[in-house]
Amino acid sequence: MPIKSADTTTIKTVVQPSKRGRRRRDDTPTPNRADLVNAVLTIEKRDGAGSLSMRKLASEVGVSARLLYTMVKNKEELYELAVNSILASWELPGPELSWQERFSTLTKTGLELCMTYPELARQALRYSLENKYPENAYRLLDEINRYFKEAGLNDSEARQVQMLLNALLLGALDLTRNYQNDEQPKLMAEFYKALDIAFAHILKGVRLG
Repeated sequence: MPIKSADTTTIKTVVQPSKRGRRRRDDTPTPNRADLVNAVLTIEKRDGAGSLSMRKLASEVGVSARLLYTMVKNKEELYELAVNSILASWELPGPELSWQERFSTLTKTGLELCMTYPELARQALRYSLENKYPENAYRLLDEINRYFKEAGLNDSEARQVQMLLNALLLGALDLTRNYQNDEQPKLMAEFYKALDIAFAHILKGVRLG
């Protein structure tokens, strides 16, 4: 309630300071996990690899960092949720294409995602090398294994090729750390050529061009 000064000529209002770390009633609603994932993808695409922090994410969604820790344990869990989201929305090539065309299309999409979300891609590839796959990865793995079987590879050979592909992608992601954003398309073109040469010796008929 307004408080009048002693001479009653000036009216002053006492304003209670807001408490830090708490949301006011007129703030936007508390985000859910889907909101957090969208914010993670936005930060990664906009600010580049390694730019995500809990404080930056909190600012992006308009909450305190303390509140974020009631929703997720840490950045690792955020990465896993974001990777799972990307894998869930990944459209697989149509069955009307040959296995070479499907494999090439899938690989191109993977490379584009790697360059768009490099840190998320690095986390996903780490999971695969450690045999710790997110829930939505298995549909993609099954699809790739079908390509390898059509190519005549047995299960052991298919695993070795998959490991080689993951290692190549990880190497490309590490290389991009030393390049400016405007130089990355050139690096991508060179990496396409490198993959062409590698797969020419492994899977006959696979071309990315």
